[in-house]
Amino acid sequence: MILRKLVLIMMAAGLLVTGMNSCKPKPAAVEQTNVSYYRTLLFSETPWDLERGAYPLSAEDAKTVNNYKITVDDQKRLVSVEYNRNGILLDYSSMGAAKITYTYQDNLQLKHFFNQNGEPIERDGAFTFEYTLNNEGMRTALRFLDKEGKPVENRNKIHNWTWTKLPDGMIRELRYNLAGDSVVMNPFCPFYELRFSYNEKGHVARMANYDNDTLYNCTAENCGDIGVSYFQFVNNEAGDVLEFSVHNTTGRLSNLYWGWAKRVNTVDANGYVTETAMFDQDNEYLGGKNVPITQNEYDPHGALVRRTNMDADHQVINSPSDGVAYTEFQYDEQGRRTGTLRFDKDKVKIEDKK
Repeated sequence: MILRKLVLIMMAAGLLVTGMNSCKPKPAAVEQTNVSYYRTLLFSETPWDLERGAYPLSAEDAKTVNNYKITVDDQKRLVSVEYNRNGILLDYSSMGAAKITYTYQDNLQLKHFFNQNGEPIERDGAFTFEYTLNNEGMRTALRFLDKEGKPVENRNKIHNWTWTKLPDGMIRELRYNLAGDSVVMNPFCPFYELRFSYNEKGHVARMANYDNDTLYNCTAENCGDIGVSYFQFVNNEAGDVLEFSVHNTTGRLSNLYWGWAKRVNTVDANGYVTETAMFDQDNEYLGGKNVPITQNEYDPHGALVRRTNMDADHQVINSPSDGVAYTEFQYDEQGRRTGTLRFDKDKVKIEDKK
């Protein structure tokens, strides 16, 4: 009788331990919580934005579809973004790198870039992007550092940026060189103070040029004959930019340096841009030596395989600048881009200039 009781007690203890163990979180489940996959990243016009994915994929789909693998830590802070397929890094992402990482030191967020071989690389002339975060975790400043950790300027002569959230919700951006002088966004958009507006989903809706608290009309040569004041963005529910237009202070369409004032994108169900149409400040298809319409084709993995130049009537044309009508991209079985071929409208191959 005593022996039988001991056996029953041991069996009960074993069941209790088994039950306790079954309640413990499995490593795979934790990893899945911290990792997510997306077909695309949201459009951005400022380094203030944090990388965000659109069009989520399952881990199983990510084995066969090009994706942005986003990893966060247990505090939900972004740790890395990898453009890959089935764990193989790919070097043609919208990030300008195959992979980016973030590390955290007190109130600093350090960003680094890597190629498809996992090797660290520079981006725009800088090796480290050092962000400063406030108590709420918002980015308030950024400066560029070289491999030795010394301050440097990027290709647009910018060393550091500052951001302030204004009472109206807009993000105010200023940029400075190593000498501490205020500098423009880039030579083709000579704006000093910018203010960004976002919609309720956090998608950028407007980028405006300000002089203190006054909406400012840039009349530099690059800003066309009627000046440029702000960029307007029309997004769909997923955050894809369907329309990108340029305006002066009165709201008129205004040409940028390249001659266009509006871009209209057609996006498919996966978030891929299948067509981009370009218009001038008269809201007419871009003319002259420009290509008004480009169409894109993708393979089942989501990789761009062909870009076609067209006129306003959707007829295939040779680009006036280089004679190219079709650009085709080649890949290996793992998704790495292996070559780029160019053809005129008669399908005659155009050799690269040496």
